[in-house]
Amino acid sequence: MSASASEVTSGPPPESVARRHQPLHAAPGRMRVGLLGCGRVGEAIVALAREQAQQAGEVELEFTAALVRDVSRRRAHGLPPVCASAEEFFAAAPDLVIEVIGGVEPAGSLVAEALARQIPVVTANKTLMAERGGELRALARANGVALAFDAAVVAGVPCLGALARRPSLRAPRAVTGILNGTTHYILHALASGGSFADALRQAQARGYAEADSTADISGQDAASKLAIVLQLAGPGGVTRLDFPTLGIDVITADDVQAARAAGGVLKPIALAVLDPERPGAWVGPAFVDGTHPAARSASVFNFLQLQYTNSIPITFSGPGAGARETAATVLDDVAEIAGGRPADVPVSSGPVRPEQLRQPPPGPWFIRTEGDVGPAALAELLALYHVPPLRTVRASGGAAAVTAGAEWAHVLGAAEVLRATGARVLTLPAIGGPDGE
Repeated sequence: MSASASEVTSGPPPESVARRHQPLHAAPGRMRVGLLGCGRVGEAIVALAREQAQQAGEVELEFTAALVRDVSRRRAHGLPPVCASAEEFFAAAPDLVIEVIGGVEPAGSLVAEALARQIPVVTANKTLMAERGGELRALARANGVALAFDAAVVAGVPCLGALARRPSLRAPRAVTGILNGTTHYILHALASGGSFADALRQAQARGYAEADSTADISGQDAASKLAIVLQLAGPGGVTRLDFPTLGIDVITADDVQAARAAGGVLKPIALAVLDPERPGAWVGPAFVDGTHPAARSASVFNFLQLQYTNSIPITFSGPGAGARETAATVLDDVAEIAGGRPADVPVSSGPVRPEQLRQPPPGPWFIRTEGDVGPAALAELLALYHVPPLRTVRASGGAAAVTAGAEWAHVLGAAEVLRATGARVLTLPAIGGPDGE
């Protein structure tokens, strides 16, 4: 796939561009669409678009071309003509571009070129939007066209559009999410008695995980999605590198059972506390109290909760993985643009700076040991290091505790002492319960 990157300017749009918010389809009920990428998600978009047009009389999408890496690969019947160059792709004159290549390049250059040509873009690319979202959104605003990316986070639930366009949802005090369907599926399988390797193979077989699931397992995928959420409702300029991350591959079946004994479950959590008095973030496995709504979410379902001062939390929940689910949200974005959705508007930065998110926030903790330290000894040591235990239980091969709020530095100090005894120590944020978020 070759991309001829054009010169991009960011000055104010000409008057003719600034007025371009009327429906975009060139003929009544019809829009020409170009696909950047045509893998599983691209194929699902084409198939679902045709179903919707037949069943509900939606705007008919005419897929003009698909820019792909390998034009020789055999593809399903009925897909648009494929090409390998940006010149050929844009020569097909799309009214709108859908990007589902993935990654930062060449996707970023191609999206930038489309926006510079005053062509609106819909993307499901969380990596691109996490790393270059601010730049691309500014380019879209400068050219008076829409850049929509609702499918980049909680793929089956268009929650990002609400964050971007509803002032009442901006500036949350805290964001808590399960933002990766692969890791959620794996931890759910571990809780049901399966092994990590078997759960990963099942997720891959069902299309929930890629052959290379490193970004999922390590937490980098969820970190990218958290960055996108915070770019809309938090500090400006945040990236996935601003969050401490822990991969779920450190979790064992015994850890899962210890969490259950302590009254909760282990979930793959993306957390950002945006209170300037106690900021911080975490992406990785965390203990979720059994009373918290996220504890009841299972399989590949995603969960996003926004907490505000003195108000009931706002929660989004739905499927976070699957080609058809992603395609449905992509086509929602297309329909909004076809109806005249305006270009993106800038979002003001919150009171927390990105560098304040590089360690976990003060709060409750789940601390699990394997070794000679029993529940009583664990409780005594934690209290000594200013990590007050709320409940301590005996767990397989050791003990586990859920604590009251404590500083990360104090938790590290207690963990260092425990490890000096030869114990394996797992320290995770705790969500929910009487002292949790």
